[in-house]
Amino acid sequence: MKNLFLKNYDNKGFTLVEMAIVLVIIGLILGMVFKGKELIDGAKVKNLAAQYNKILAATNTFYERYGFYPGDGCPSATPATVATCNGTKNGLLTTANEQGAFWYLMIDVTGIMPAADRKSVFGQDWDVWYGAIGGLTANWLDLPGGAQADPRLSCALDRLIDDAASATGFIRTNGTAPTWTNTTDCWTLSGQVNIVIKILP
Repeated sequence: MKNLFLKNYDNKGFTLVEMAIVLVIIGLILGMVFKGKELIDGAKVKNLAAQYNKILAATNTFYERYGFYPGDGCPSATPATVATCNGTKNGLLTTANEQGAFWYLMIDVTGIMPAADRKSVFGQDWDVWYGAIGGLTANWLDLPGGAQADPRLSCALDRLIDDAASATGFIRTNGTAPTWTNTTDCWTLSGQVNIVIKILP
């Protein structure tokens, strides 16, 4: 009877060694998850920079071929041909028709740029917007609907290809917080921000 009683308590629970092994495995898994997230975020920033350069290159290619910026002087947002954009050209896309024609000419009419290059890493297509931000009037790449961009990625992009300040340079926030400077740790920012990127002139 005594042996049976002792046998019931054999191999109950975990030893300290087993607990340590489990904790080490959990730590390794969490480390891989966080490192993977950092790699994905870094890739998104590089993708944003590459996308901006592609849009600029496509705009310059269009200009070299046709002698004006895509959309400039277009009376319609969906021009049938490049030749139908025969209005006054001033190097800026100031009307809704000109701004809509920017993408239509480059993607649908000339095929200089594939439609996939218009979609941002934030999930929406870039729009072209005309207006003044911080005293600089220009055409900007803008996401529709206001603050929808991850400020961590926006700040890291600004640091990678511009001046690392959200109020100056060609990457800015359109009056929305959070903001950043060249001393900000981009990866501590949270919320959403309205990022704009200058494309013309």
